[in-house]
Amino acid sequence: MGIERFSSRREALGPVLAERLKGASRYLRIAGYFRSSLLEVVGEALDSVEEIRVVCNGDLDPFDVKVAKAARDGQDALARTLVSSWQSTEEGLDLLLARERYRRLHDLLATGRMKVRVVPRDSGNVFVHGKAGVIEHADGRAYSFVGSVNDSASAFRHAYEILWGDDDAAAAAWVRDEFEHFWAQGVDLPDAVVKHVAAMAHRIEYRSMEEARDATGGIPAEAVLADRPIYKGGQILRSWQKRFVQTCVDDYRLNGKARYLLADDVGLGKTLSMAAAALVLSLLDDKPVLILAPATLIWQWQEELEDKLGIPAAVWSTQKKCWLDAERRPLSQKGDPNYVAKCPWRIGIISTGLIINGDDEAERGALAKKSFGVVILDEAHKARASRGMQGRDPAKPNNLLAFMRKIARSASNVIFGTATPIQLDAVELWDLLSALNLSGPQVLGTPFDGGEWMRDDSIRFLSGERPWPQTDTNRWGLFRNPMPPKSEHPVFRDIRNDARIADNEIIGPRFDLLGPDLRDDFLREFNELADRHNPIVRRVIRRTRPMLEERGLLKRIGVVTHPRSDDRLPPALFDGEGLMMGIAFTAAYEAAENFSRQYAARRPGAGFLKTILLRRIGSSARAGLETARHLLRNIDAVLPEDEISDEGITDDAPPYPQEIQLLREVERNLAAVVDGSDIDPKVQVILHYLREQRWLEQNGAIIFSQYRTTAEWVLDALCKAFPDEPVALYAGGAASFVQRGYDRRTAAREQIKASIQSGDIRLVCATDAACEGLNLQRLGAQVNVDLPWNPSRLEQRKGRVQRIGQIRDDVHVLNLRYAGTVEDDVYAALSERFGDIFSVLGQLPDGFEDQWISAVLNDRRAVKNFSQRVETAKPPMELRYLRDVADDRGLDWEYTEKVLSSRDLDEWMRQGW
Repeated sequence: MGIERFSSRREALGPVLAERLKGASRYLRIAGYFRSSLLEVVGEALDSVEEIRVVCNGDLDPFDVKVAKAARDGQDALARTLVSSWQSTEEGLDLLLARERYRRLHDLLATGRMKVRVVPRDSGNVFVHGKAGVIEHADGRAYSFVGSVNDSASAFRHAYEILWGDDDAAAAAWVRDEFEHFWAQGVDLPDAVVKHVAAMAHRIEYRSMEEARDATGGIPAEAVLADRPIYKGGQILRSWQKRFVQTCVDDYRLNGKARYLLADDVGLGKTLSMAAAALVLSLLDDKPVLILAPATLIWQWQEELEDKLGIPAAVWSTQKKCWLDAERRPLSQKGDPNYVAKCPWRIGIISTGLIINGDDEAERGALAKKSFGVVILDEAHKARASRGMQGRDPAKPNNLLAFMRKIARSASNVIFGTATPIQLDAVELWDLLSALNLSGPQVLGTPFDGGEWMRDDSIRFLSGERPWPQTDTNRWGLFRNPMPPKSEHPVFRDIRNDARIADNEIIGPRFDLLGPDLRDDFLREFNELADRHNPIVRRVIRRTRPMLEERGLLKRIGVVTHPRSDDRLPPALFDGEGLMMGIAFTAAYEAAENFSRQYAARRPGAGFLKTILLRRIGSSARAGLETARHLLRNIDAVLPEDEISDEGITDDAPPYPQEIQLLREVERNLAAVVDGSDIDPKVQVILHYLREQRWLEQNGAIIFSQYRTTAEWVLDALCKAFPDEPVALYAGGAASFVQRGYDRRTAAREQIKASIQSGDIRLVCATDAACEGLNLQRLGAQVNVDLPWNPSRLEQRKGRVQRIGQIRDDVHVLNLRYAGTVEDDVYAALSERFGDIFSVLGQLPDGFEDQWISAVLNDRRAVKNFSQRVETAKPPMELRYLRDVADDRGLDWEYTEKVLSSRDLDEWMRQGW
């Protein structure tokens, strides 16, 4: 027969391949891209082939494959990449029409007759783009072919393709040799992909929202979440995130209300955990959803909901007095504060600053009158109470805690989130739980029938300051009210069964009414029950990075901090660990300190404006100059809305003459710095690490700043230094872009993320306000171009690179600060005492920032003593309130077969308050 030549211009290519597969015993295929749609063309012919091996390009990164070969987490990452590649091109209708081919593909894979290996994209080796195959028969005959055809229906039916076939044994041997070469380089298709194929073969949608909500027990969490964008984007809800969502749903189904405090470590995805829980709970209740978060996080919340879960959420603008969409466009009438209670969509996001500084006669009061289906308070540790000297006075809640107590009474589901529920005293944790307990007595119980946990000193049991009761009756009183459900422990299961008490009843039987065996069982197990099953432990869910690393759910990733003595940096740049800036900068900074003290003294309610000039000068001379000029012109224009803190602007009085004089001095000196010919030492150090330390080549880097002005300033410097390298600015709203040299193009956040993941972008400048959704395991270095006054933000930044899927064993973090600034004093003291400042960030309370501000405005020398206070900030309960809810046994949501349609979900979420 010899060589045969085929062209789709002349004839259909599908029958050509199908005809030659008839009666074949083995089929080896170099497929390029592989799609299940191939089975539409040659499915029946493949049914008779005994052995099918396919090697294909799944557009996988070699990093992913390397991880996949080394660890379970890598296998998960590999499966997610492949599944997302398929899901991104197949919507609900496509899946309906393709169901039969998915069933056929699953059968081939599950029986082992078809084996697939995936070859990574590797610039150092090859990107599998060639297409070829060998069809072998039992009698020794072989037919080989090469051509342009991918294994997909579109390639065979709709594209112009060519194919050359040959029955010569030498030709078959040549193609077979090529195949075996790439087969050896590939990785087996993960089992998770096979399970996904099975789910796709049977997946159907609920016919309506009503049908979904009428499902037994309400719509399942997996039906809501399995088809969300996070799964189509190469990610998943992690096991501990799914467990939290399911725990909230179980609480709602048992008690009619879900009440929890989520205290996971920074970087473990608390925002997504709470957002996913809010989404599911919102479908179980008709009432609206309110999310309260610090002003700097409200846009992150909106982006997380839209990007990961595909649902709209409106943000309330405290400046414009209207609701805004993700593009910052108004959704309601501007200037009317009453509209705060009339969100046009089901989910409304509001700054906690409005609650802290608001008015009960205005927006705060209007919100307090509403009843919500779900209320989430992020950074919940800001809701606290004061108790006077030595805690002896009655607790006086601050505005935020008082508001949460009001709103919790009528809300169905309330979730608090904070990585640091205890700031200085364990009773702060009790304050939060007592708010959750309002109309949710499953948390701490009722004030009747004992009600020991309703008293704030009950927290002392857990801190060790108060011994557990000694009498049998009093010991039982700790668990009688509230009584744990059956699932908590066999002791509670047996007692409830014996007394015929429903699982949702809060009060248990009296101790004297328990049978002798039940009493003995309880007393024998008391120590374990007291430590692990008391109400506080049950309602505070905390998973730490070390815990998840220990259980194999997270890879251990080290952090190497810089500058280090062996980094070969020019000594002339430094004064200690701070960067020297010269006389003009020092004069500007001293004038800014004097301005801040005078400004604060005259305006006690000035909020963040009291220190904003110092903060921004500490970030960069460019940011400081811009701020000084804004302060001289218009206070309201000092910062974009996504950079205003919760303290807000509560006093907009113009500067006094003395203040103006100081601002002019700041402006004059900083202008000299910015306009001078010297390169800023922060830029010099960054370039040193990117070039001499080869961070750009080996790691790629993300450069973080609190302020967009500084981020853009660094980006401009990088574009000058690396004119052929694309550099991204990742900022809130529509402010993101990519620049190469002097050519700047606007870009959506998703485009930037995809380019980082593919390796096309290796340098990213980002603001804190935009970093929440970033998943930057492709980058191995991080630069903190400024050091925030709230040190916990450094931990959040570090979490962008020290995260799931990171291929490196260590990531590099460079911390920069100017010499002589308050940042230099505080971080130098921390470094001197603890070496690696990251070792104590988790122990520094939120109040640390308040003390920092007070010292700056009153006693500059005091900032050097902050490190002495770290011990008092360490949570006295240590890890005793950890709740082990990190596994996802029974929660295979990715493979659920019945889901809620995206259209129905979107319509539901666009219903207003």
